[in-house]
Amino acid sequence: MEIEVAKKGGAVETMRKLDQSRKHLRDGNLFSALVALRETLELFIGLRDILPNDTNRLTNAINDFQQKIALSREFQDLYGRVHFRDNDFSTSLDFLGQLISIKEDEIADMLQNDDFHTTLILNKLDSEDQKTARLMVSLVERGEQAAIKTLVQENDDLASLVMAYYNDTGIGLRASGNFEKASTEYKKALTISPMDEHLYYNLARAYIEAGLKKDAETAVGQALFLNPDFHEGRKLQRYIANWTKD
Repeated sequence: MEIEVAKKGGAVETMRKLDQSRKHLRDGNLFSALVALRETLELFIGLRDILPNDTNRLTNAINDFQQKIALSREFQDLYGRVHFRDNDFSTSLDFLGQLISIKEDEIADMLQNDDFHTTLILNKLDSEDQKTARLMVSLVERGEQAAIKTLVQENDDLASLVMAYYNDTGIGLRASGNFEKASTEYKKALTISPMDEHLYYNLARAYIEAGLKKDAETAVGQALFLNPDFHEGRKLQRYIANWTKD
C-alpha cells in the first residue's frame, strides 16, 4: 500500500504542474505556461515505478496540451508554427529548454541595446519608471498578456511609450521590406493597446505587402469594428476587397 501511495504521489505532482501550465495559458501568460510545461516534462521523465494507468493518463494529457499550446495564437505569434511529436518527451524538453533560454537571452540583449534606450527615451525617465518600462517590455517579449494588462492599467503613460516603441519598430521593419517581423512588432504593440484601430490598420498594411489577403481583411475588419468611422480603414478595406494578388 505504501509503495502504491508513493507511485501515485509522483503522478499527482506531475499532473498538478501540468494544470498550472494549463492555467497560465488560459490566463494569457504564455512564457509562464512554457516554463511550467518544461517542469511537467522534467517530472514525468523522472518518474520511476509509475502505475500503468497513471502513465497512460499523463502521456495523453501531456500530448494533448503540447498540441494545444503549439496551436495557440499567442505561441504562433511569437515562435511561429511548431509541431510537438507525441510521446517524444525528451525532445520536447530539450526544445522547450532552448526556447526559454534563447528568449531570455534575446530579452537581455534587447534591454541593453542603445537603440532601445534611445527610442524609449529612458534617460528622461526616473529610475522607477525605467524599471517599469523594462518590465513591461520583457513581459511583452515573453507573451505574458495577463501580467501586461495589469501593468498597463497601472501605468498609462509608460504604456503609451512602450506601445509607440513597438509601433515605430514595426513601421521601420515594414519600410525595409521585412513584413513578417513588422507584423510581429505590431502584434506586440497590440498587447499593450488592444483597442487601437491604428495598430490594426498598420498590421493590415504589413499583411498586404506580405501578400496575405485574408489576414489583411481580418486586421482591417478589427480596426473598423473598434472605430466604424475610421475613414482610412474604410479606404483600405475597399482596396483589399478589390485587390488581386500578382
